[in-house]
Amino acid sequence: MLNNKVSKAVRLAIAFGAASTAAFSASTFAAEEENAEKVERIEVTGSRIKRFSEVSPTPVTTITGVELTNAGITNVADLLQKLPSSGVGSAPTTTTNTIFGAGINTTDLRQLGEGRTLVLVNGRRYVGASVDNPAVDLNGIPTEMIERMDIVHGGASAAYGSDAVAGVVNIILKKSQDTIDFNYKKSMPEQNGGGSEFFSFTFGGEGEKTSFITSLSYSETEQLEAQDRDFLRNPINTMLNPDNVDDKDGIPARTYAENPGLQTLGIYDRAGDAFLPGGQYVFGDNGELIPFEIGGKTQPAPNSQLRYFGDEFSNGYKFIEHQDLATPLNRFNVFTNVVNQYHDDHSMNFEVSFSKASAYAESSPIFLAESLRADNAYWHPDAKAQFADAGYADDRNITVYKLASGFGNRTYEDDRTSFNTTLSFQGLLLEEYDYEVYFSYGRNKNDTTWNGEFLEENFNKAIDAVMVDGEIRCANRDADGTLLGALDGCQPLSLFGLNGASQEALDYVTTSASISKVKQQQVIGGVISGYAFDMPAGGVSFALSAEHRKETGSNEPGAAMQNNLVFGNFVKAWDGEFTVDEIGIETSIPLLVDAPFVDSLSLELAARYMDYSSVGDNVAWKVGFNYAMNDQLRFRGTKSKSVRAPSLSQLYAAGTQSFASYGDPCDQTRIATANDSKKANLIANCKAAGIPNPGILDGDWRPSQDWRQVTPPSVNSGNPELQEETSDDTLFGVIYTPTENITLIADYWSFDVEDAINSLGAQRVVNDCYEASSLDNSACALVDRDPATLDITLVRNGPYNLASYALKGVDLEGNYKYETEFGLFDVRLLASYLEHREFNTDVSSESYEMTPTVGEVRYPRWQGNLTIGYSYEDLYVGMVGKYRHATVLDREWTIENNDYNDVPSYTEWDLNARYNVNDMVELRAGVANLFDVTPPRNPGTYDDGEFFDVYGRRINIGLNIRF
Repeated sequence: MLNNKVSKAVRLAIAFGAASTAAFSASTFAAEEENAEKVERIEVTGSRIKRFSEVSPTPVTTITGVELTNAGITNVADLLQKLPSSGVGSAPTTTTNTIFGAGINTTDLRQLGEGRTLVLVNGRRYVGASVDNPAVDLNGIPTEMIERMDIVHGGASAAYGSDAVAGVVNIILKKSQDTIDFNYKKSMPEQNGGGSEFFSFTFGGEGEKTSFITSLSYSETEQLEAQDRDFLRNPINTMLNPDNVDDKDGIPARTYAENPGLQTLGIYDRAGDAFLPGGQYVFGDNGELIPFEIGGKTQPAPNSQLRYFGDEFSNGYKFIEHQDLATPLNRFNVFTNVVNQYHDDHSMNFEVSFSKASAYAESSPIFLAESLRADNAYWHPDAKAQFADAGYADDRNITVYKLASGFGNRTYEDDRTSFNTTLSFQGLLLEEYDYEVYFSYGRNKNDTTWNGEFLEENFNKAIDAVMVDGEIRCANRDADGTLLGALDGCQPLSLFGLNGASQEALDYVTTSASISKVKQQQVIGGVISGYAFDMPAGGVSFALSAEHRKETGSNEPGAAMQNNLVFGNFVKAWDGEFTVDEIGIETSIPLLVDAPFVDSLSLELAARYMDYSSVGDNVAWKVGFNYAMNDQLRFRGTKSKSVRAPSLSQLYAAGTQSFASYGDPCDQTRIATANDSKKANLIANCKAAGIPNPGILDGDWRPSQDWRQVTPPSVNSGNPELQEETSDDTLFGVIYTPTENITLIADYWSFDVEDAINSLGAQRVVNDCYEASSLDNSACALVDRDPATLDITLVRNGPYNLASYALKGVDLEGNYKYETEFGLFDVRLLASYLEHREFNTDVSSESYEMTPTVGEVRYPRWQGNLTIGYSYEDLYVGMVGKYRHATVLDREWTIENNDYNDVPSYTEWDLNARYNVNDMVELRAGVANLFDVTPPRNPGTYDDGEFFDVYGRRINIGLNIRF
């Protein structure tokens, strides 16, 4: 009986290849068919039970190290982010304005959030990217060490614990190597920016008892700016439609504007600008007045703010000037794996890795909107003459707008070091039970320096410049504003002109801020698996596992940030920790074998008890089946409950200032466009808050112009009252292998996530406050309004267990191999169909319902990857295609909104080739984005680097030398 099953496993291994299961050598089985007792059982990702059969009840896609090499991949994140079942988590293209964590690379299965995908290394947990981000930074995993990657498409908390809601990525590393490899790759875009170089040196040894492998790698990736790409220098944008009358005329309120010129903000010029009695002016370095120039490509304003479309000579702030498409990233990795077979049935494994990465994000200089007195010493005489003609008193304030470019750009330099080590022992007990015990320790340190900042107190003193004894000095005033003389130790600062500020003044007001974040993880655990007893259909297999994990984190800002001395975001210090004890059991019970219409049928059961010091205890479970009708047709399915506990920062983060863009619900323009069902509440609540004359007509109350022209402040923090998330998952799959060369797989999946952790966002908080039946609600306690100006001064935002997700779809996979005398053709198709996806940001609110998002840009109906490979002797040539189905910007769109909702489909092709010159030298070449496809020319997507390629066509060359 066992020999028969091993033989079938061999045939399955040949048929499946790397298709949907953990890859292993079929020849291992073939060599042992005559002595089946010695056949090695393999641990299939998704379960801790080691099995003879490679087909798991949970869908698993395997990517081998050879496939990584064929695709020219030097960062595993680049491949994972292209899988149709995976979205982009953090990446250089999504962290361009990220203050902390620039350049981190993570994956996001099912786009349920990167923290809901568990990444394992050799089946064990790996330290997270940072104290703010529990997901593993894939920058630290050297591709040269990868044997294969198993991607589990479904909840796996019953086997691995928290975080495996959307699935698991298990990266299996090589254990030994007896060669010395040098690897080099260079990527050269056709246009400037975004190029990269990669070097690695991998060596090892294989002895009778001890073997090892060590890999050192280094890579550099350049910054990519929007100005580096011609399709962004030729922008596409939107503008208010001059033909629109109201929201019932069938005419879009906004219209498409192709090549209108550069979108420009009509204030905040680099030289400084102001609205004076004689009009709007920009300033020379000595404060001279220069009429504000709109430029030669003016079209109707793109929105209701002071914006227009201009050219390179126009005044104001051009948004493209500080728009990055990808952050620069340098990374250095060292990884060593040592295996000692100290007994025939027992071995020790020691893994140690070190990773250092540096990146920086860059945003615009600080936007200044400063009130200067009419008697400021830096006003030009022509300006003072206008003030006199207009009858301005000396204490009259005039707002000067300025992009503080002469003071330095705001850059966020991130230096990250990560260390992870694991000591494990594995082998056989009583010659029949597999065991493993392990201890791992990981530490991640993230040091961020924030350049281009102001010391706010010094700045406020420096801009109040007056003439004292014939010199321009900082004013020393009493509480009534009366000038007492000069302020000692202060350097006066001019806001006029590109170079109007003296170096002494810049040194007095500018500074840098810093913050250090540390995350540590300690894990000790063990697994024992084997056969419990026999049944008529075969042996009942089991796995018992236990694990203790401790995670600690700290966040230590420098004094300037912690004490709110800088102009911008303050960050408070915090630290926290939690521990979790887990015990799990899995069993596979054979029910039938060699019966009519049943080749084999087994029941899969798993449960895991988790006790967190932070959120208490919970249980994850799984029930599944594995049914083979014959050698060609198999069915599998699972029903499971997964659990995710909140992260350290979600629990313990102290207040961090943010400047999230939001509007005031009491603004006349917002009340006028609100749903009719909410207008009455808005008007009543705004009146109750002291707003004079709130309403829907022109002339009704609006926030001050200064408030509308800046991004107002808010505060983000953790929530120690958070509880764990839970997900109910259903999976059902069909596997058909009509021949040894063809494999077809279809897997249906669904997820229902409850109590999902979600921050509402500043706009949602203020809306909930004023749209309620009265101001007596919890949201209003999070909103502060200035009693004098009536402007909102602060919104407090934090995570809550308020959200829910519901999604379902089908994954398809096809593999075909065709061998001829002219070479081997290998075709692999991965596709994902999203049938349903809804998200509710707040299940506690009656006014909010599930929002369908299927078919929007982030969630296309269809996504797919097609790989076509050809191998002949020492040559390999491969084409890889990525497809995204046509989408829309907004499913709730109507013709009244705009005329650009549709986003066309997108297909991108890569071409790669490698050739073994001899046993020592391998040459590689390729073209990424072969047809130079740019993002769809739609206002919502034309510069989107998260879902579309913004690098453009690039040539890749590589060399591998093996000794």
